[in-house]
Amino acid sequence: MRFNAPPFLFLLLLLPWLALRWHKVGESGGYALAAGMGTLPLTWRSRLAPRLPWLRLLFLVLAILALARPQTVIREVKVHSEGCDLVVALDLSSSMLAEDLQGPQPRRNRLAMAKVVLADFLRGRPGDRIGLVAFAARAYPAAPLTLDHAWLQEAVAHLQSGAIEDGTALGDAILAALNRLHDRPAKSQAVILITDGRNNTGSLGPQAAAAAAKALGVRVHTIGIGSRGAAVIPMDNPLGGTVYRRVAADLDESVLVEIAATTGGRYFRADDQGMMAQVFKEIDRLETHRIEEKAYFTYRELYPGFLLAGLALLLTEGVLRSTLLRRLP
Repeated sequence: MRFNAPPFLFLLLLLPWLALRWHKVGESGGYALAAGMGTLPLTWRSRLAPRLPWLRLLFLVLAILALARPQTVIREVKVHSEGCDLVVALDLSSSMLAEDLQGPQPRRNRLAMAKVVLADFLRGRPGDRIGLVAFAARAYPAAPLTLDHAWLQEAVAHLQSGAIEDGTALGDAILAALNRLHDRPAKSQAVILITDGRNNTGSLGPQAAAAAAKALGVRVHTIGIGSRGAAVIPMDNPLGGTVYRRVAADLDESVLVEIAATTGGRYFRADDQGMMAQVFKEIDRLETHRIEEKAYFTYRELYPGFLLAGLALLLTEGVLRSTLLRRLP
């Protein structure tokens, strides 16, 4: 319980003085009555009559409490203010299905590794709005900026290579991410670009996209995924089973470094899932921000109950004073 107008509570300090004064008045009246009535026996009425002012005193206590507006909390809503807006741009080109031969067993393809680490990253950023862009030969928004990270994790899990025509359009991916951020401006904005290839298609070059990001004040962190050694891509064998096609590493690190440097971001190399997890921990540290929490309360007013109880006492005192405990002149 709380009081909405606590200064009225200072009126309670006057009540002891008032009670003492009423007590003295009652004693003086009682002596005068005793002197006039001699040695008449005391009845229950004569005993209760001097205590009637206490009902009035209780009424004043309840009335003052009602003036102070007592309230109780019936609902509390906590709202996290927006922290950092992040958009993850994830490469879905066919090379992301590559399994690095130097990686730990059992082998996972690069896309599967990225999904696992990205899910952990989302769980650690509850106060941020995060969006998702998928790209290959072109880019498309897979999820808008949202605080519903459980839903976002489902969106990440459903991403599959082959849904878009094959290729790597780094510039278009950055531009699609910037469009997501441009619609919802925030104090801190960043793009996380995850790829294992080099730009080979798209309507906008990666350098031009990086310049646009710099002009908008958006940092772009780039992650080059995949080992430097040999890798294989599993493929369905027309005769049955699975065959593996060996692929050479085609990661264009110089462009990724340039994108990050232009925008004030960082470039990271992740050869396996463990290194990728460390990369996301470092990005989490770089994008640290202060989350403000606001609480909104809904209150129920209690003063009507105090006021009604006080009026009931005052009415009781008036009825008793004019009937059972009435004084004769």
